[in-house]
Order: sequence, then C-alpha cells, then structure tokens
Amino acid sequence: MKYWRREYFWPAVLVVLGVYFLLNNVGLLKWLKPEIVWPIVLIALGVWLIVRRART
Repeated sequence: MKYWRREYFWPAVLVVLGVYFLLNNVGLLKWLKPEIVWPIVLIALGVWLIVRRART
C-alpha cells in the first residue's frame, strides 16, 4: 500500500473511535483509561501530520 488517500483518513478515524467506544462500553477495555488514550491519540496525530508534511 503506497499511501492512504486523503478521503479515507477521517472515516478511518471515526471507525477507530467507534470501535474503541464500543469495546469500552462492553467492558473489554477497562484497563485502558480515556485519560491515557486521548493524549496518545493527539501525539500520534501530530507525529503523522509532521511525517506527512515532511514527505511532500
């Protein structure tokens, strides 16, 4: 897979968030606290943006 097409990014983010909230509601992610997840998501998004901009 070469690169993700731009129009697939936000739908993929929504799917990942939906799966996270679903698994959290079912109780499978009790060990994964939301106050830990959000900073990791923001850091990953920032790194992805930097890498993407550096490649262009």
